[in-house]
Amino acid sequence: MLIETNAVVLSSLKYGDSSLIARCYCKKLGLKSFLLKGILSSKKGALKKSLFQPLNIISLITQVKNENHERLEFIKEAKVYFPLVEIPSDIKKNAITIFLSEVLTKVISEDGAPNNSLYHFIEKYVIHLEVKEFSPLFHLKFVLELTNHLGFYPNQLNLKEDFFDLENGCFCCSCTSKYVIEGESVNALKKLLGTNFEDLAQITLSNTLRSKVLSILIDYFNLHLQGFGKIKSVDILHEIFL
Repeated sequence: MLIETNAVVLSSLKYGDSSLIARCYCKKLGLKSFLLKGILSSKKGALKKSLFQPLNIISLITQVKNENHERLEFIKEAKVYFPLVEIPSDIKKNAITIFLSEVLTKVISEDGAPNNSLYHFIEKYVIHLEVKEFSPLFHLKFVLELTNHLGFYPNQLNLKEDFFDLENGCFCCSCTSKYVIEGESVNALKKLLGTNFEDLAQITLSNTLRSKVLSILIDYFNLHLQGFGKIKSVDILHEIFL
């Protein structure tokens, strides 16, 4: 059965001498892995390597034969759905996409059903990153809002409290375990929770505090997602603008 769907490219990996395996989060199919045969050697092929850069938004046609995710699928046709111009040419935005693609690759399961809400969130804010002025807080806000789609968004019932319990995902009145944070980190978290993407420029955090909040958010993911592990691209963020 042929299916046409929009998709966000999460990653691509060289396979053999001339092929790629691309992992794409598809609006209609969820996460799929596609074998792109000969894409690295063919200059006249229908599929171009440039389509499969991290977080590219594409439209593709595939013949689904593997609903149980037991093997690689193939792409019959693919084209750009929303062109990304700023992201590839802006070193800071590009670093953000590398980081976000690594996070998304870790949190989206290939055996899961399509999730329209999650897909629209990713697509919407990739486009936001492309067309809006760069904010050094974008990736922090993105991963924080991503938790809303993963089931562990911070509970804001006791937002006025001075501590935040990473293990239980809630604000609290005292430091009861090693997973409770306080001080400027909690204040930064509250600011991020209370500000939408369009108004991130209103928040000012030092490089040191941004780095600390990022580390806290990665710890938060590790507490709630088994096997999340280390994010290698954090080093790239540190080198470029943290």
